[in-house]
Formats: sequence, structure tokens, C-alpha cells
Amino acid sequence: MKGLLRNNLYGTLSNAKVFAGFMILFGIFGVAVISQSVQISYVMIGSIGFSLSAIIVAKNEFATKWGKYKLTLPVRRADIVKSQFLNQVIWLPVGTFFVGIELGLSWLFHGCPFDQDIDVLTLFALGISMNLFMGAIFFPLFYAGGEERGEMFWMIAILCAFGIDCTIVTVLNELLEPGPTTVVLGAVILIVCSLFAFAISYPVTVSIFERKEY
Repeated sequence: MKGLLRNNLYGTLSNAKVFAGFMILFGIFGVAVISQSVQISYVMIGSIGFSLSAIIVAKNEFATKWGKYKLTLPVRRADIVKSQFLNQVIWLPVGTFFVGIELGLSWLFHGCPFDQDIDVLTLFALGISMNLFMGAIFFPLFYAGGEERGEMFWMIAILCAFGIDCTIVTVLNELLEPGPTTVVLGAVILIVCSLFAFAISYPVTVSIFERKEY
């Protein structure tokens, strides 16, 4: 299991380094300008970008035949899936770190870029929620539909994650009165729902993978 996870981490690292360079340049721009839309874009891109690099590794493994070679090793298919889920989770705080640094510097130089200070909590919750929903949707689709459609599946996963979060936020805004309590409750609901989906996705993906023949 440790070897599988280490292999996934190394596989993600090269793409993550390139993305980190982009995030640094984008972060410098974000700190230099006063723009709420730029801050929102940075948070969303940073929250899912590193974990997306981890997801792409799963597709690349099958393209290079390594994914099928792993099936001949003395490891369970459940461990292969678990290592991919853990790899995505590990890169989530990396993206959150970049986002936190940029937002902190922007806040320091220009003040809070949002209408209320507590809006930052909603933004972080949205980023984390999209990240987890993305993985929860991608992995079952990937193992059920085939690695040759990997690019389409991760695009579908991102769009679905965005749609689910928008739906949750819209419903909460309709049902709850505006205020700090609603913001905190909304953030908790976003993260809890996405964690639940991510947790359920793991056994579903394992079940699909174990029944599949290559």
C-alpha cells in the first residue's frame, strides 16, 4: 500500500511542480490587483488544481500500461483504489496552502476583498467541496467507462462538482435567512455533503474495479 501511494505521489509531483509555478505567478498578480473576481478564481483554481493533477495520474498509468501491470503485483485492487483516493486527499491541503498565502497577502495589502470577512469561509468550503465532489464523481466513472475516456471523465467531474455545489448554495440561500450563522452552517453542509460523497465513492469504485477484467 505504501509503495502504491508513493508511486502516485511521485507521478503527481512533476505536474504539481508546473502547476505550482503557475499558482505563484497567478498569486503575485492576485496580490498586486484589487479584484474580488480574481480572488475567487484563485481560490477555485488552487483548491482543485493540485488534486486534479493527482486524478490525471490514474489515467496516465493506464496509458503507459503501468496501471495494468500493477494488477500482476501482490496487491489488492482495493489498495490500488485506496492509494488513488489518498493521493487526491494529500494534495488538497497543498492547494489550500497556496490559496491561504495569497488571500492572506491580498488581505494584508488591500483589506478584505469581500463584502464580509466571513465570506472567506464560504469560499474555502466551496473549494474543498468541489475538490471532493470531483474525486467522488471521477473515479467510479473512470473505472466503469474505461481509461481511454479519462479526459472526458475529469471534465465531467469538474462540471458536476460545480453544479452540485451551486445547487446546494442556491437551496440554502432559499431556505435560510442571511447572516453569519447561515454562512457557517452553509460551509459545514458543503463540506459534510462532499465528504459523504467521497466516502461513498470509494467502496463503489472498488466494487466496479474488482468486477472489471482486462
